[in-house]
Formats: sequence, C-alpha cells, structure tokens
Amino acid sequence: HFGSRVFSQRPGLRTRCHSSCMLAPSAAGLPIAMAASAAFAPSFSDDALPSEWDDFGAAFGLAGAGLTDSALELLGWVLVPVLLMLAAWLAIPYLDWRSASSKPLETHVARTSFQSAPGELVPPAWKAPELTLSVIVPAYNEEYRLPQMLDETFSYLEGRAAASPGRFSYEVIVVDDGSSDATYAAALGSLQRQTAASGGRTTADATGLRQPSGGELRVLRLTANRGKGFAVKVGMMVARGQFLLMADADGATSIRDLERLERALGAQQGGGASQIAFGSRHHLKEEAMAQRAWHRNFLMNAFHVFVWFLVGGSVSDTQCGFKLFRAEVGKQIFASLHIYRWAFDIEVLVLSRLFGWQIAEVPVTWVEMPGSKLNLITGSLTMLRDIVLVKVLYATAIWRPTF
Repeated sequence: HFGSRVFSQRPGLRTRCHSSCMLAPSAAGLPIAMAASAAFAPSFSDDALPSEWDDFGAAFGLAGAGLTDSALELLGWVLVPVLLMLAAWLAIPYLDWRSASSKPLETHVARTSFQSAPGELVPPAWKAPELTLSVIVPAYNEEYRLPQMLDETFSYLEGRAAASPGRFSYEVIVVDDGSSDATYAAALGSLQRQTAASGGRTTADATGLRQPSGGELRVLRLTANRGKGFAVKVGMMVARGQFLLMADADGATSIRDLERLERALGAQQGGGASQIAFGSRHHLKEEAMAQRAWHRNFLMNAFHVFVWFLVGGSVSDTQCGFKLFRAEVGKQIFASLHIYRWAFDIEVLVLSRLFGWQIAEVPVTWVEMPGSKLNLITGSLTMLRDIVLVKVLYATAIWRPTF
C-alpha cells in the first residue's frame, strides 16, 4: 500500500525502480517475506501519508535532510542491493530446507559401509526397533578427532554388551557430512582396531566387514555438506535402536555419561517419564567462564539471553551435543526438522514442546576439545538468524511439525 502511493504519484521514480524491483526474491522466498511483513511491518493508512509527493525524499521523510535527487538516487542504488543481499542471507535456511526436503532422504547419501535395498535405508515407522541403542555421530572433517572417540565408544559399549548378553545390543552410525578429508576412511579404520582389541571375537556383516561381537558400525557419506543438523537427521532416520543417542565426534562428553541420561528417561517428572534427555554443561558454567576470554563469555551470555527471550528458558544448555531420545520421539522430531546448521538444537527444543514431549536436563562431564569447526563471529550471526526464523516461521504456521 505504501509503495503504491509513492510510485503512483512519482512515475519517474517508478520507472527508475522498476529494474530493481524485478530483483525481488523468487516465489520460493515469498513465505519469508510474508512472515516478516506479518510479524514486523507497521500498518499505514491513507491519512498517515502526505497528500502530495514532491520527490523520493519526501516519500521517505528525507526532504529536510538536504539531499538532492541525484544523491537520493545514488542512495537507492546502494540500499537496494544491500537489502536484497540481506534478504537472500535471511532466506538461506528456508531455501536449504526446500532444496533438501524436495527429494527423498536416500538421494542425499552418496555411499554407505553396509548394504540396503533401494527404498529401505530408512526403516518404516511401523517397524519395531531391532537393537537396544543407536549412537549417531555427525562428522565433518573429523579424520583426526573421530578415531579416539570411536575407540572409547566401542570399548564402553562392548563392555556393556558382554555384561548383558542377549539383552543389550547397539550400533554406531557415523554420518560423514560431505567431508573433504578422510573422515569416512577414519571411521572404518576404527573397526580394524576394534577387531584387534577384541581378540578375534567379531562377526562378519553382509559386506564382509568384521564387526564387534555386540554391535555394529555403520558409516554413511552424504553427497554434500548440509550441516550438523541434517547429518543428525539422517542418522536418526536410519537408526534401528530403541534409544537414540546423539554424540559429537570430538568426544568432549564421555560416552559413560550415557547411563546418566538413561536414568533420567526413567525418572518421573510431572506424572510422566521424560522422553528426551539433554546433556548439560550448565553446572560447569563458572569454571568455564573463568577460563574463557571475555569476548567469548559475552557472546555466550548474549546468546543465552536471546534464546531465553525467543523460546523460553526451561533448558539451560541447549547446545550440548549429547542428547538421548526414545526412538519414536527422536524420529518424529527429526522428521520435522527444518534448520540444518548450528541452531538445529533450538528447533529440537521447539518441536519437543509442540509435540508435548518432556525434556530432562542432565549434568554431564565435558572437556573443551581443540579443533572446533565453529567460527565464533559468523557462527553467532547465523545461529541468531536461524533462531529468529524458527520463531517467525512457526508462529506464522509456514513451518509446521509433522504429526
């Protein structure tokens, strides 16, 4: 309405701006523009606009700024590309989701260490879990940190399987998120070390790989890097366990803390057992702040305040990469996931509330490991952008959970 009044009374301005207006986002980005308009745009009435528009400056309240027509035109040429670039940056998560969701999940998998018939990579929803536990490990350029994490994980899980024969079985699913290094080979290399450590107590799978006697390693390589959230989503949908554990490839949290999360899922909260357990580093906050630089503490606190303001503060640590889900809950949540980069944990929290699942926050051990892929500045900006989009797009029902 505002634009129509301006351009209807300034034909010359309409002509000059026509080519710029043609650069508006495509139909794929239209829902974001609609959502932003509904959420933030002020309403204008005919009485609020001047009856005569002498020039572009008067239309936008710049007449008294002493700007000439040429200066205003130059300002327009600068602002329009900047605003379009900003709009494109804001639309990236939405367009990523549209691109990924338009094709079956299997088409995003380039290679697997195991055999599966076409259309059978993702077990059907009605199929009962085949194992006790699935450990999902998203990995991007982790050829150096992943082996130690897998060695510790197999050692612990094999011990549990040996202590409970026939009652505990597991699989470890490593999802290589389009790495440019030897992450895929490093994951498979852990099988050789496990075979040597087990003294020959292994079994051969359908591909001939020697697997641990109590479990199995399954490695998938994605066709392209789509983000940690998408890698976890693939692992969750492929998993066959009764419980689904998400664990970071750096091994910052000990795999033995799994038992704490398991106990939490059996604890009663509000009359019903929790379905999700979030590992939390909140109890380590003071010690961590004392060791970090001031700017990292500032950004961390600002992020927590922002998350609390937008999605609430029932969970103190949303970003710890150690989370346990009951199978039906994890699959339902990740089937509805839209955010594929660093802020996907926030959407997991939002979806958990929409589905009515209860979350238990459990203190875990944590060691800051070198080699993080997260850039503090750009990562903070993209996470804040993604959180705002989650809030806006769910509030306007453009994104909805899959029931």
